Amino acid sequence: MRNKIVFYLNGNRQELGAEFAGMMLADFLRYEKNLTGTKIVCAEGDCGACSILRYSPFTKTQDGDHYLPINSCITLVANLDGSSLVTVDALKNKDEFHPAQKAMIQCHGSQCGFCTPGFVMAIAGMVEKKVAAQDTILSEQEAKNCMTGNLCRCTGYQPIIDAALRIDLTEAQSIKERFFSTHQAADLQDLYKTPVLIESEEFTYFAPKTLSAAVEYLELNPDARIAGATTDLGVIHNKRKITLSKILSLHLIEELYTLEEKLNEVTLGARVTFSEFRHFMKDKCPELSQYLDVFASPQIKNSATVIGNIANASPIGDTPPALLALRARVIINGNKEIPLSDFFLAYRKTALGPGEIITGLKFPLPRPSSDIRFFKNANRKDLDISAVNFAIHLNWQDDAKTKIQDITIAAGGVAATPLRLKKTEDFLKNQFDIDGAVKVLHSEFTPLSDVRASAAFRHVIVENFFRRFFADCGGAV
Repeated sequence: MRNKIVFYLNGNRQELGAEFAGMMLADFLRYEKNLTGTKIVCAEGDCGACSILRYSPFTKTQDGDHYLPINSCITLVANLDGSSLVTVDALKNKDEFHPAQKAMIQCHGSQCGFCTPGFVMAIAGMVEKKVAAQDTILSEQEAKNCMTGNLCRCTGYQPIIDAALRIDLTEAQSIKERFFSTHQAADLQDLYKTPVLIESEEFTYFAPKTLSAAVEYLELNPDARIAGATTDLGVIHNKRKITLSKILSLHLIEELYTLEEKLNEVTLGARVTFSEFRHFMKDKCPELSQYLDVFASPQIKNSATVIGNIANASPIGDTPPALLALRARVIINGNKEIPLSDFFLAYRKTALGPGEIITGLKFPLPRPSSDIRFFKNANRKDLDISAVNFAIHLNWQDDAKTKIQDITIAAGGVAATPLRLKKTEDFLKNQFDIDGAVKVLHSEFTPLSDVRASAAFRHVIVENFFRRFFADCGGAV
């Protein structure tokens, strides 16, 4: 049993106990390591000023084998066990700036400068991905995409985009070649064989090697919080000043990194990130992959887990409506399955019992002939909390699309839980009458008014999405 977590920071080995393991990474970098290039602005993963690059050699299904940008302000230091990190302070190689830094200087991409390190790291992550793929072409849309998790309050976006486009990818050196070595790989591989238990009066952190050990610990410590990426817990810690004092991490349990398709069914484990999931589904269900593009930032998607978004049980969570439409089943403790539609019981309350952990998710792939759409309404396109999410998955009985064989409709943001609209489904299966179905649809939910949208607006949005689906797929409107 280890009593320290270990990671590499700018090529240097870090071995930390309870004193530092319970800190947020950005605080640790700035106040303990004096790496002040990393900035803290929003402290909730929205602005990207705190971005660093992380490489985890044990995340087997990564979208490319390279360093990825993450938000350090909401990342628990303990959760970086087994990782290799690079900060903006180390990008310069002796006297040579990184291409992202040089381009920002040449294109005058910095104004007040506070957001600049985060933009540099986002661009550096994009460059690293291109280098790993041996791809020397960068489009303007790709440049914009890599920076959707970064905000410039001086509104200086065009020079920053110009900087990204100016980079000569044929001359870019791999960050991985500079900062990750065979020695690091062997060291981390050896570390991953041993569970971790860090204990002090203020902080306890347990990372077992087996699922049975995790379940046993949770049964004995029901107050422990299961930490995936802490993209939600980190915000709670920073904004509500709630101390994360007892953490159970699943990052050493190898089976939870599963992401596979067998017999037309997808299975993903509790440690699969959104970036991995999006990449995996790109050819299997393009609609879902495209939907994943328009929520969360690259930094969040590179660390946050799909299962964490389900376990959060937020009524405005982005993935539950989509996964409800895909008829997903939740895997609990590795051996129990329940339909996702039975998982959400009340506001932030799930069907999990004492000592139970969500270990994965299963869902059948849609048929090639299926009509399936995922919708999201928010105040801005990228990196914004949903007002309404909506999803429909439909199979027709006939080519003329006049009779429905089966249909699943789900919505988020309209009730205390993500909602399956079963009455509307049943109505449409019995009679294909869109106007009649709309009346049933409105009767199935009573949304609240809040800062994002009024109840009346939510009703309008749901109906519009519903009608748009049938207009898009060719059914009668």
